[in-house]
Amino acid sequence: MKITRKQLRQIIKEAIDVMNAETGELLIFDDQPDVNADGGSIKSDAPEAAALDMMKRLGITASPDPEYSSDGVDTYPLPNEQWEMMQDELYGKRAARKSKADKERLDIHNLMNRLEQWAVDAGGDYGADNPDVDMQDIAWDLSDAAQFEFQKDEWDELIWAFDGNEDDLRTFVADSIASVAG
Repeated sequence: MKITRKQLRQIIKEAIDVMNAETGELLIFDDQPDVNADGGSIKSDAPEAAALDMMKRLGITASPDPEYSSDGVDTYPLPNEQWEMMQDELYGKRAARKSKADKERLDIHNLMNRLEQWAVDAGGDYGADNPDVDMQDIAWDLSDAAQFEFQKDEWDELIWAFDGNEDDLRTFVADSIASVAG
C-alpha cells in the first residue's frame, strides 16, 4: 500500500507553535487552515514552513521545548521581544499588502478606467443584441446598472470624483454608453 506525502501529513499531524514565554500567547503555524485541537477549531496564523523561515530571517534561535510540545506540535517558547518581532513580521506584512491592494483598488484612475470599460462593454453588448435601438434612448437606463459592477466603497469613490453628484456620474456613464453607437 502506497501512502502519499499529503496522506502522511494528515496521519502524522505536525505543526509549530511559537509561544510568548511571558504571556503564553501563541502563534500557530500549521499547513491545515483550521487546526483541530480537542475537538475544537483554531485558525492557524500561517503555514508550518513559515515559522522556521521567519525565525531564521529575524535571527531568532530557539529550540522546541518538550514541556510545552505534544501530539506532533513543536512549541517554541520565545521572550516577549522576539515573539513580538515574529508577530509584527507576520501581521505587519499582511496589513501592508492589504493596504496597498485597497489603495490600488480604490485609485480613482483605475476606477474610472474600469467604469469606462464597463460602459463600452455594456453598450456594445446591448447594441449587438438590439441593433435597431438608438443607444441614446437607453443609455440613461443602462447606466443605472453600472453601480452593481463595483463594490460599495468603489462606487462611493466614483461618486466623490463627480463632487458627490450621482446624477453627474450616471450622465458620464450614459454618455460613454451612447458613444459606442456614435
